[in-house]
Amino acid sequence: MELVFNTDIKTQYEKNRIVFGAPGTGKSYGLKDDCEKLMEDTTGTYERVTFHPDYTYSQFVGTYKPVMHEEGNSIRYDFVPGPFMRVYVEALKSGRTDTPQPHLLLVEEINRAKVAAVFGDVFQLLDRNDDGVSEYEIQASEDIRRYLAKELGGNADNYKKIRIPNNMLYGQR
Repeated sequence: MELVFNTDIKTQYEKNRIVFGAPGTGKSYGLKDDCEKLMEDTTGTYERVTFHPDYTYSQFVGTYKPVMHEEGNSIRYDFVPGPFMRVYVEALKSGRTDTPQPHLLLVEEINRAKVAAVFGDVFQLLDRNDDGVSEYEIQASEDIRRYLAKELGGNADNYKKIRIPNNMLYGQR
């Protein structure tokens, strides 16, 4: 299972963008408008998440949680992805196709959370090279490796390192 990070996808939008300004100046409206334009005529996806003071890394990236069995008679623990991991997986799946699509993660109210704690080592991935791919990679935890193998195929050893592909865009305000 080959991971494709450089999909050669072209967009007029920057791969990472921070929008800031006084309340009520149209930041969210502008991001929504740009998101609609970016997704126009694509099958790409986007997800919007709002940070708050108690928001955590496990909510943003994912963590093991108790999940009810489909029969409804017992509980098991599964890795439940957060918005970052959901968009990341969609971008990687799309990168394997003949027509990669853009996948966007919008973070609202980023300044309300403890950003270093929420992003953790994922913050390192936001530095992009000239192709729009993460300049630096990070080690994937064992639970994330198993989750990626389940979602993308292959075995967990195929997913030891994480890099953001260039078809995954990120915006925050």
